[in-house]
Amino acid sequence: MGLIYDNPDLVALTLTRLAAEESEGPGALERRMLDYLGDLEQRNGTAFLELVAITLARIHFKSLDDLARATGADSAGLLDAAEVEALEGYATGS
Repeated sequence: MGLIYDNPDLVALTLTRLAAEESEGPGALERRMLDYLGDLEQRNGTAFLELVAITLARIHFKSLDDLARATGADSAGLLDAAEVEALEGYATGS
């Protein structure tokens, strides 16, 4: 798998890299993410995973905000659209 970092920012980047590798469809890589998170929890505890979740949320918002600035869109509107899309996916099971 590579290095297991003990810094939430670096863990978030590692998970993002795994997500990028998985972008063509879930499968074995999803298991790698779960294994990676399990290893992190074992090494650092649940509180550390909470910090990773917070870090990922902040990075996600920064990406949306950067996109809004680059396109002239409203970051709140982009966040709303992402939420609607996720809810629609949840409702249809996809």
